[in-house]
Amino acid sequence: MRPIRLLTRWLLTLVAVVLAMAALLSLVLRVSLGQVDRLEDRLVEMIASRFEAETHLVSLEGSLHGLDPGLTLDGLRLEAEDATGSYPLLQVERGEVRLDTLASLDEGLPVVDKAHFQGVTLHLYQDRERRWLWPQPARIPPELMPEGQFDLERLDFWVGVMLRQRAWVDDLRVVLHGRREVTTLHAPRLLMTGDEMRTHIEGEVFIEDRDAEAMEIVMALTPGSREASNFSAALQGTMQLDSLTGLSRLIGIEDVLRFDEASGDATVWARWDNGRLADVRLDVLAPRLALNQRDEMATAVAQEMGEGSPGGIVLNGAELRGQWLRRDVDDWEAWFEGDAEDVSWTGDDGETAPEGGALPQYWHVASRENGWWANASGFELGALAQWRERLRLPEGLARAVDALKPRGQVTGLGFGRLDDEWRARVSALGVEVDPWESAPGGGPLDVWVEADGTRGRVDFVDAGQASMHFPELFAAPMQLDYATGEVIWSYDGPRSFVSGRDLKVGWRDAQVEGGFGLAIATDRRGGFGLELDMRDVNARDIALSEWLPMPLLRNDVDAELADWLASGLAGRVPQGQLRLHVPLREQDDLDSEKLDSSLSLDLDIVEGRVPYAEGWPALTNVSGHLSVEDDSLEARVDHAESQGVKTEGASVKLADEVLSVEGPLSASLTQLLAFLEEMPVEGAEAASNWRGEGSVTGQLSLSLPMADPDALDLKVEADARASRVVHQGTELEFENVSGPLTWSQQGEEGGLSGRLEGQVLGGSVAADLQGRNDSVALSGRADAPALLDWAGLEPGVLLSGSFPWQGRLELDAQRLSLESTLEGLSIELPAPLGKRATQTVPLKLDLSLGDSPVLSGQYGRDVGARWRAAGPGGSQGQLWVGRAAPGAWPGEPGWSVLAYLQRLDLGAWADALKPLAGAMPEGGSSGGGGAGLSRLEARTDCLSDGDRCLGTLTIDASPRFSRGARQWQAALGGSLVDGQVTYRPGTTQPLVLDLDRLVLDNLIPESGQTAVQGAESGSLFGELEVASAPAAFPQRVRELPDGRLTIDDIVYQGNRVGPFNGAWRSSSDRLSVEPVSLTLGEVTAEGSLVWEASGSQASLTRSRLALTGGDPGTALAALGQDVAVRAERLDVDSQLAWPGAPWQFALARSRGSLNVDMVDGTFANISSPSAKVVGLLNVDNLLRRLRLDFSDVTGEGTAFDRVSGAATLYGGVLETEGPIRIDGPATDFTLDGSADLARRQLDLMLGVTVPVSNNLPLAAVAVGAPVVGGALFVADKLFGDVIDRVTRIHYLVQGPWTSPRITLESAQ
Repeated sequence: MRPIRLLTRWLLTLVAVVLAMAALLSLVLRVSLGQVDRLEDRLVEMIASRFEAETHLVSLEGSLHGLDPGLTLDGLRLEAEDATGSYPLLQVERGEVRLDTLASLDEGLPVVDKAHFQGVTLHLYQDRERRWLWPQPARIPPELMPEGQFDLERLDFWVGVMLRQRAWVDDLRVVLHGRREVTTLHAPRLLMTGDEMRTHIEGEVFIEDRDAEAMEIVMALTPGSREASNFSAALQGTMQLDSLTGLSRLIGIEDVLRFDEASGDATVWARWDNGRLADVRLDVLAPRLALNQRDEMATAVAQEMGEGSPGGIVLNGAELRGQWLRRDVDDWEAWFEGDAEDVSWTGDDGETAPEGGALPQYWHVASRENGWWANASGFELGALAQWRERLRLPEGLARAVDALKPRGQVTGLGFGRLDDEWRARVSALGVEVDPWESAPGGGPLDVWVEADGTRGRVDFVDAGQASMHFPELFAAPMQLDYATGEVIWSYDGPRSFVSGRDLKVGWRDAQVEGGFGLAIATDRRGGFGLELDMRDVNARDIALSEWLPMPLLRNDVDAELADWLASGLAGRVPQGQLRLHVPLREQDDLDSEKLDSSLSLDLDIVEGRVPYAEGWPALTNVSGHLSVEDDSLEARVDHAESQGVKTEGASVKLADEVLSVEGPLSASLTQLLAFLEEMPVEGAEAASNWRGEGSVTGQLSLSLPMADPDALDLKVEADARASRVVHQGTELEFENVSGPLTWSQQGEEGGLSGRLEGQVLGGSVAADLQGRNDSVALSGRADAPALLDWAGLEPGVLLSGSFPWQGRLELDAQRLSLESTLEGLSIELPAPLGKRATQTVPLKLDLSLGDSPVLSGQYGRDVGARWRAAGPGGSQGQLWVGRAAPGAWPGEPGWSVLAYLQRLDLGAWADALKPLAGAMPEGGSSGGGGAGLSRLEARTDCLSDGDRCLGTLTIDASPRFSRGARQWQAALGGSLVDGQVTYRPGTTQPLVLDLDRLVLDNLIPESGQTAVQGAESGSLFGELEVASAPAAFPQRVRELPDGRLTIDDIVYQGNRVGPFNGAWRSSSDRLSVEPVSLTLGEVTAEGSLVWEASGSQASLTRSRLALTGGDPGTALAALGQDVAVRAERLDVDSQLAWPGAPWQFALARSRGSLNVDMVDGTFANISSPSAKVVGLLNVDNLLRRLRLDFSDVTGEGTAFDRVSGAATLYGGVLETEGPIRIDGPATDFTLDGSADLARRQLDLMLGVTVPVSNNLPLAAVAVGAPVVGGALFVADKLFGDVIDRVTRIHYLVQGPWTSPRITLESAQ
């Protein structure tokens, strides 16, 4: 109750008390004014009875002024008492009342001529319902404060009663005892004066402890011309708004509305015409209003609890204007307008006030014959919902706002009470609401609402981008393309009903039409019903579960059915229907039979997907019809396929929680293998290892209890025809495979039975499948050409013939075992791998066919192998010969060969394995999953060449990667060689040999003949001088990759030469070594060597070498030869050619030319001349035969300053081109002629130039005086050019070069 209204009532009450006292005074006057004091006790008793309160009165006196009686009282006090104590009600210190007798008789109402009260205090108490009353048992008579609603007729009556009254009150207080605090309203004086023409009432009211006045009231009344009720009046009241602060707490509404700060004022005007209120106007101007600000204590508590403070509302520049106007007795209307310049929110939550008005700005209210009606302008529903957090709305409206959280723009609002029924009309745009109970939410929609009492309806159309949310039906909101429809509701006591009619929505490009009904009751069964017709539903790109009410299906229909529908069921639905009914009330307390939820779903499906069992390949590209009735399902499948396996005319049923599938099957072999691979049964993964070409037809029968998947019963009967089937792990290829097959499955146990026949490895094969035995018996025959083709080798390589084999395939273990004696197969390899066709050697193979196939085998006693697929990096294999199986797999992919052979014939193995050279040099794979060679470890005690044992050899070879390219490296060791070989395919020099040591002793073949007596058999120079049959240019050299050879040390018969460096290039008929170099002591031989074919059975070697360096004697010593010559410098240019290989060099068959130049040397003194080629250099022996002895001076042989000359070699004869000059310290020599290298014969002319004097006659020189050499040397040194007489002597040298004949030919 508002304070102004409250104050008005109590003022009227006070007037009533005055009039009552005036009436009493008139009665007393009629009895006897002199007996008033005797009536005091009766008067107190009457007041106490009327007000049911303890009444105390100090004194009561009566008087008469003419005809006007008067009454004076002192100390009137009313109190209420209960068990807890007493409560003051009314106190009047003094009161005087004089009645205008004549005026009262004239008006028919008591008219007070004078009424004056002092010290009046009225106490009011607030109850739990916030009403202001007196505490029980005291009560205010209903004629003074009537119960029920305030009505205008009573107001008009009391205003008429106040006409012509004369009264004033001094020091009036109204004490308001609120539930939380006490506030006192103080009016120093209330004055009511008048005469026959007019009555004037005025007064001011203050709130104690505040200086400013709270309100001021002025009222003027004018009597009518005919009767007392025919009057006119005017009222003006003014209130300072700051007086409102604190009143909300006083009257107990601070939790709804609290004025914490206010400025401005409110003014009200009222006018009465002909005794009726005709016009009321209100004007409120508030520069600032602060509402519901959170106090410090509440803020501290919120912060302590970790909560934000919602704060309050501040209105700046607020205005409210209104007018109420009576048109007729019961016909009126009113207008209101309110607005504010700015609205802001306070608090620590950081939120700002919403845009848009939360309430209408304009209102119009008018009476009607059957009630009243109000119209309002538009407002924002969202703003109203947000204001809900800061300004308590009426409970009904607050509950609606909390539940629905409305958003949108109300463009028109009409409501009122007509025919004792509340009615409303609302027009709104872009309305959105949250779901409530089972009714949907959604929006934005443009709506028209009609509400009549407990009934109503909403017509809606989408406003664009609309959505609808059925939280109990769909997990996510429905985003709509369009939406129209009507929603009707009705509330009838405990029963409520909401229904949707003519609903049409576009949802995900589909068209949905239908309706829903929601019935809620407390005394009977309620329910929810939904009927939808669907067209063009795309449940392929959007899961079917997104189209169906999955929460309801899972919670109220059948959880397993819901899970199955959500497991991937999909497709396009040209048309479909959904019918659903769900009881919404627990029915255990009802007497009638309990009802279950019901569901009916009919869908035409194209491009569908049906997951008929967990883990099994789903049916795809399904077309047909799906029907669901409660927990049963039936589907007619016009067409479907799974992993390419097709069926047409099949059926799917789900009844009594058992899924059944029946239908024909057809598929290509590839598609069938893909299907088998996806089957959730043990061993099905083996299908991924096969591929093929062919077809399969059959019949499918499946039964699966939904509650017990282990009880699966599946049978597939098929007839297979395959032109080609390949096992991918091994590349085994089966051809022309055919036969009947049956797959039977019981729970997790299943098996394949039947008989297949076909061909593999060039021979026949038969497979007997024994169902759940998981075993397939195999038998067949293999041909060598097909086996070689599978291995990736050329036909006719190594193998020939055919052989039988037997085996068994364990499907469960995915293992294949094969056995054979290999009888009929010829293997063209050296022992121990080779065999004749008639020979039997046991072969056992064990192959694992899983995701990582593993093959192990044993061939005879000395050879074993194993292989496995090692994943993306490639496969791994090991082959061991003559040694135990390795303990671990290699660390790299490819084949690893581990071999120990007591005798290894490199030529035989090279010839035998030559066809394999192109198959695996890169370590690649070929054929049946074979992998390239990744490592070779070989050891032999005897590297043989025919029958000759050359020595021991170890090889450790493996591929390496350098700069992204693959290359081979092999470490060589043993008695023959130490070093490394590198093979780099794709480079200019693929083959590189870096040898630390090479021993030639056993590599150079011994010759069975010698050329001359004294030439050692088997020695290096002995071999060079022995002519053997020229070798043909070998095929292996033709295929030799280009490369380079480096040898640090070449060892022969204990002598070491080197290093040797050479680079070669090979072609089909030539091997060129250029450059080539060999270091012999201080001499280096450099040049080129060419070995080329000369016809089909012969070859030719050509060389161009230059020997340069220091002492040639060091070269002879390095070769193990006698040092026949020494020099400071040697230069030799040679061009030679000889038949046969480079190591078949023989002077007797060579031809070419030589140019020699030696400086500052000595022909050594060789005591025993040799028949070897080095004997040609025994010049010192030749000179000694001339008795020209220079050794007495040099001590080492014949000295020379320079030796130079040229010679040609042809037919084994070395012939000089011009004389060979030997320039000595004291004499010069010349040699001219030839040497027959084959017969070791000389035919030379030796010329000697010597100085002759009187002391040394020419005859002495000719006969060779013993001391001539020394004398000539000394004379040349002492006299030099002084001795100018020179003589030349010519000798003929003939015969073997070990002991030639020397004769004097001439002297000059």
